[in-house]
Amino acid sequence: MTAIIKRTFPIDPAQLLPAITPDNEPFWSALTKGHLQLQACDGCGKVRYPIAPVCPHCGGNEWKWRQMSGEGTVFSFARFHRSYLPEFEDLMPYVVASVELAEGVRIFGRLVGRDVKPQIGQPVRLVIEEWPDGRCVAAFELV
Repeated sequence: MTAIIKRTFPIDPAQLLPAITPDNEPFWSALTKGHLQLQACDGCGKVRYPIAPVCPHCGGNEWKWRQMSGEGTVFSFARFHRSYLPEFEDLMPYVVASVELAEGVRIFGRLVGRDVKPQIGQPVRLVIEEWPDGRCVAAFELV
């Protein structure tokens, strides 16, 4: 199971996250249970993100949810020195990375830790941040 880090915010974090729908509920539910799962196409077998009703690779509309390893590498990143929302002020500065998972798909997540200095191609692993309302989001730590 992946480590879960608890976060606090001065406002309702539900205002900061997408609504849970029948289409994305398995994604959010898996994070709450400590792992990341994404859609894998039944036709071509490729994993996709973001969540979608049709495979962007082959056009197939059948899929299964598949648990990801949570391991990957930094594909790109941005360091934020200004907080655009007061809820993130205590994280400053923070880094958001595009992570290429071992399964071949890219996903965005915050790199945990203060003063992290990522490099392109550097290995990372999934950590999960639990927000005050119990919702969880994918984040990563440098390996």
